[in-house]
Amino acid sequence: MDDMLRCPECGNELKGGYIFSPRRICWSDSPDSIFADFGSEILIEDAWLKVKKTPASRCEECNLVLFKHKENNEEN
Repeated sequence: MDDMLRCPECGNELKGGYIFSPRRICWSDSPDSIFADFGSEILIEDAWLKVKKTPASRCEECNLVLFKHKENNEEN
């Protein structure tokens, strides 16, 4: 059985690691630029004392990064 994760775009093997940012990461349904992210859905919160790392997988060919922004047991 092949437990290796594959890229949904090109089928290459995904490399496991972590995504992190000292600033929050937000989601928008619109491609338009904004001045402030108030009211946007926050996927990863701002770092206060330590930067939290979130498990992720990336395709080094397509530059696609996949990560879960909430654990399955977290509330909205």
